[in-house]
Amino acid sequence: MSQINESAIATPGVYVTEVPAFPPSVAQVATAIPIFIGYTPQAIQNGKPVYKTPVRISSLVEFTTYFGTGFDDLEAYTVLNATEDGVDSVYFTNKSIKAANPSSTIGFQLFNAMQMFFNQGGSNCYILAWPVTYVTTAGVTKAMLAVTDFMPITAGSKTIFDIIQKEDEPTLIVIPDAVLMDPPGFNSLMNASLHLCGQMQDRFTIMDVLNGDKEHDSSPNDPIPGFRDGVTDPALNYGAAYYPYLRTSLPYTPSSPNSFAYANIGIFKNDGTTALNGSDVLNSAVALQLENADSDQTSIIQAFIDSPNFSGPETIALPVAMAALVTAINKANIASGFGMIPTVPQVDPAVEYAAKLAYIANLLDKFINLSSFKDQTPNVSVNAIFNKYLAPGTPASGGNPAVYSPIEKLMRELITLDDVFDVPAVFHTAKLLGTAVTNFHAVNASYQLTVTPLPAGNDVYGDSSTVPSGSIPAFEMSFVRGRVQTLYNNVLNYINSFNSDVQAYITSLDTQLATASKLYGLIKKAIANTGVVTPPSGAMAGIYAAVDGSRGVWKAPANVALNSVIEPMVVIDDNLQGDLNIDPQTGKSINAIRAFTGKGTLVWGARTLTGNDNDFRYIPVRRFFIMVEESVKLASYQFVFEPNASPTWVRIRAMIENYLTNLWRLGALAGSKPEQAFYVKVGLGQTMIFDDILNGKMIVEIGMAPVRPAEFIILRFTQIQQTS
Repeated sequence: MSQINESAIATPGVYVTEVPAFPPSVAQVATAIPIFIGYTPQAIQNGKPVYKTPVRISSLVEFTTYFGTGFDDLEAYTVLNATEDGVDSVYFTNKSIKAANPSSTIGFQLFNAMQMFFNQGGSNCYILAWPVTYVTTAGVTKAMLAVTDFMPITAGSKTIFDIIQKEDEPTLIVIPDAVLMDPPGFNSLMNASLHLCGQMQDRFTIMDVLNGDKEHDSSPNDPIPGFRDGVTDPALNYGAAYYPYLRTSLPYTPSSPNSFAYANIGIFKNDGTTALNGSDVLNSAVALQLENADSDQTSIIQAFIDSPNFSGPETIALPVAMAALVTAINKANIASGFGMIPTVPQVDPAVEYAAKLAYIANLLDKFINLSSFKDQTPNVSVNAIFNKYLAPGTPASGGNPAVYSPIEKLMRELITLDDVFDVPAVFHTAKLLGTAVTNFHAVNASYQLTVTPLPAGNDVYGDSSTVPSGSIPAFEMSFVRGRVQTLYNNVLNYINSFNSDVQAYITSLDTQLATASKLYGLIKKAIANTGVVTPPSGAMAGIYAAVDGSRGVWKAPANVALNSVIEPMVVIDDNLQGDLNIDPQTGKSINAIRAFTGKGTLVWGARTLTGNDNDFRYIPVRRFFIMVEESVKLASYQFVFEPNASPTWVRIRAMIENYLTNLWRLGALAGSKPEQAFYVKVGLGQTMIFDDILNGKMIVEIGMAPVRPAEFIILRFTQIQQTS
């Protein structure tokens, strides 16, 4: 649209000006774009790590591509009192989670929440993935979870809320993994989320109740009083809570059909504490072979976990969690590992690539010495797998490397590289590995090649590449980088194949065991029929999105059936819900999810956490105001620096009135006529005094009568007398 100032024309001629035919309008913002926050086994987009970076996705396929699925190696199932007459019960256990909620019987939830979100009709969302920190104590490696992951106390460290407040599009905050925290950590996360929503006034928090699989029965384990006492931020009307957890029909990590195979099943007596030896209970030699094979694979994973985490004034920090590589090896996706070792621009390239070389050398050293693979006596197949990839041969006279295993040859070439290129002592492999010596061979003598390091300038590999003289010039470092990258890729190929062969062997044994042991078949069937238990926040985010899309944000996200749900974990009746819905002491309403005969599992509540508040008691009212406020706010930016006078006031009032009239026609506002549904005031003597205009303030006052849900429908019947 081209316009000219006609009063400024001074030269004779013909001038064209385009007059706007339509008034300015309000573009409505999206209302149900959640940002999900939680732990993932990986976070790789386009080959780059995206941990702690919001990523927009629109399908479950995108999520699994970038972030993987569940933590198969950390999740397990406890079987109680299994006999050939049946299995008493099955429940989930956190096999390797440390410092988490001690009462929790569920594991990592972000992937489950994503499945439930898309199954309810959700579409666009953001993912803020967080890495898991692993700790090894007495040889046992566990995932260390704490609220400080999401809200670090270190000065200058970013919290999840520092990150997401910079993203303008998300309108819902969902933290399904908050239920893994202990009560103080959970409360800190929920209060911080509410605080951010109240501060920004453009988003809403969907909460779970900690330990929401427990009964609301006034016992010491009752989760409701603790939730109400712990969530205390004043911005309570910017959040809603849902109870209880849901037993779903979700598959157990679809990409890994063996996620509830033998290695992840613990068999106990009915007391739940006395563990039984699986191979004894099942009375099968195949079970013993499975135990051995699982030990083999654990050794592989441990080799990755034990790889050095470089840090120090003269080395390069590798902030990438070893968890990413642990999971990568389980997913046969290790190739992303090299990309995870970051380039640090402020560090000398010599340091960076010497660190990478040291990392690879250390890793290979561990693989070559996996002694557990050498004595698997009933496990002949695993012996064969080990010999195929790792077993060293007998060195020929003169140390001919051709007789060594493929991986050992790569190891030796890396050591030779380290010597030939004369990496300065302070950056030397051995230094980076934490040893005091500057010669890697001194601590790895058994791998020494009888190759004399050639002086700079000689043809090292018999090809066209020559090394110029000087101490690590740019060309030399470039050559080292290329060789390290090639060697690393070759190692990855071997390790991927090695792991695939071991996994295929484990899968084969698992199938054999299910056939050979009737009891094992019953156990697997019982686990499959148990259903994944997950908190409801992910499903509710999907319900919000579906209802907003089909009806509008002013329709309560309630009286809607949940897909992929077998049953709520707690049976709620009318009396119990009355206490959840209306709390005379704290006013904190908790929305129930209930099973109804013939109707399925329904969302049966629509209140914010300020359930006794007349203004924002209901979720659709609070979210409707968020939508209108944000939409009008963004549309009003075009009037910033416009003349604060009547023509501008008329335009902005007309713009807002048109927008609200359309909402009234859609049923979002109450009243039989627009003037009964809303008003818009702006102008001198209405919303401003002359001093406001002098100070550059244009004040617009908007009043709206939002529709409220019919929460209690009362049908009054009376008996009348016969009249004829």
